[in-house]
Amino acid sequence: MAGALSGAEKRKAAERALSGEYAGSVGKKIVMTRRRRTTTAFRVALGGICTAVCLLLMFCSTFLPVMSYTAAIFSGFLMVVMIVEADMTYAVVTYFAVSLLSVFITPNYEASLLFIMFMGYYPMVKFVLDRSLRTLPRRVIKFLMFNAAVTLYYNVFKYFFTSVDMLEGMEMFGRYALLVLWLLAQVCFVTSDFALTALTEMYITWFRRKILRRK
Repeated sequence: MAGALSGAEKRKAAERALSGEYAGSVGKKIVMTRRRRTTTAFRVALGGICTAVCLLLMFCSTFLPVMSYTAAIFSGFLMVVMIVEADMTYAVVTYFAVSLLSVFITPNYEASLLFIMFMGYYPMVKFVLDRSLRTLPRRVIKFLMFNAAVTLYYNVFKYFFTSVDMLEGMEMFGRYALLVLWLLAQVCFVTSDFALTALTEMYITWFRRKILRRK
């Protein structure tokens, strides 16, 4: 009995040592920890590094157009890194820094707008939703957010970037081209959501512990 109590006390002590939790969309299985001794200087430096990497990715997508979506998605994942290693406040500041600087530094407005309008802030919203809501309402809110962002993104390109045809290459679908594009966007969203969860779990449970040696 004494041994069992000792084990329970150890588990409780370990839980108290954690400074936060990150719940994945497949259940609250991913645990996010931050050291209390993490300094402000470290958080600011990490924010600067993540900002620089995001801008570099979006700048490189200018020469490789196929990277436009990949760059925005991976840049969004770096906001998760900021949440894990710093906190939500620093992640929000990093998002605004990347959003502002990308407008002036990155020639590829497609990647910049995709990051600003959805992929940049979605990982932070996902963090909050996955911790506070059940599966069904969480998914409904996510899809509503995504479709609102897609609608805004489409109209911005339609009215401000008239030289860009969002339906280029989809002429074979005729009047259903827009519907097909919308359905493809839903598939891409579901895929990216699962990928974000998997990347986060891999970062926390493997890369952070095995490579960075942070607990």
